[in-house]
Amino acid sequence: MATKPRRHIPGQVSLVTRRTIMRLFMLKPDEFMNAVMSYEVARASDRHGQSVHAAMTMPNHPHFVITDTTGERSGFMQDAMSGIARVRNRDLERSGYFWDAQPYGDTVLLDQNAIERKLLYTWLNPVKAGLVPRAKDWPGFKVLPKDWGKTITVQCPDRFYGRDSPDTVQYTPQPPPGYDHMSLEEVKEHFEELLRKEEDKIIEARKVANKPFFGLEYIQAIEHYGAPKSSSDSGRLNPKFATTDGKVMANAIERYKSFLEAYEATRQRWKKGKRKCVFPCGTLWLRKNANVKCAPVGTDEPGLVRCS
Repeated sequence: MATKPRRHIPGQVSLVTRRTIMRLFMLKPDEFMNAVMSYEVARASDRHGQSVHAAMTMPNHPHFVITDTTGERSGFMQDAMSGIARVRNRDLERSGYFWDAQPYGDTVLLDQNAIERKLLYTWLNPVKAGLVPRAKDWPGFKVLPKDWGKTITVQCPDRFYGRDSPDTVQYTPQPPPGYDHMSLEEVKEHFEELLRKEEDKIIEARKVANKPFFGLEYIQAIEHYGAPKSSSDSGRLNPKFATTDGKVMANAIERYKSFLEAYEATRQRWKKGKRKCVFPCGTLWLRKNANVKCAPVGTDEPGLVRCS
């Protein structure tokens, strides 16, 4: 069965993630891995117009919350993930597939509540896993509220990069949309307080259960070719949308179904030589690779955040 087309619209906020093959711990944090992650994320986000709000690189999967200002987050993921795979494979002296065969996860966050929940979900990954008590303690590559508004200059890693690779790249993590009524410092404090409260709950629960956090020594001892002992949930579908509002979710699902129908009908006409037909807004692959014409973005798209 053919993979259903993705629908990317400029202004969407999304949680994107990718898992390593066989869930191997090949993204185990170390100085070189952190440098590669930072460089590839900075370069790809700049190239494809992605505003980074959060990042957390676990040993076998990274999470990013981004605003897709251009509708090109697939390009961001393709460039960043391929660059990471190429360099890490060489670093580990291995060849072959690095990422799971499943497509990368892409969940559009439909409202402010969903954005807050997925930001916290991203940052709390190592805390919920019992690895460290605070997100800031995680030794891997991450983007936290304290990083918002700071232009970060990233040096090209010292090996496995050619002469065509820029010596430095820059990116500026930003707070998520929807907080224009607050100053940057107020937004930072708001999310740092939300994060601290959730961390405190987890810390207290582990204390009551007499389950100490594993800590940095345990993390450093992780084997690159190790994997979780728990069964994989890779067979489950990645949700396309996130919201707790049933009406908002139903509307988003219906709009996506309508997109699929319009896309397929237009594609059939296009294949028959009617090259002036207009594809529905959000068409991704054909817009990028065949330069097809697409309808303009409507003002009522679910989860749409207008970008200035």
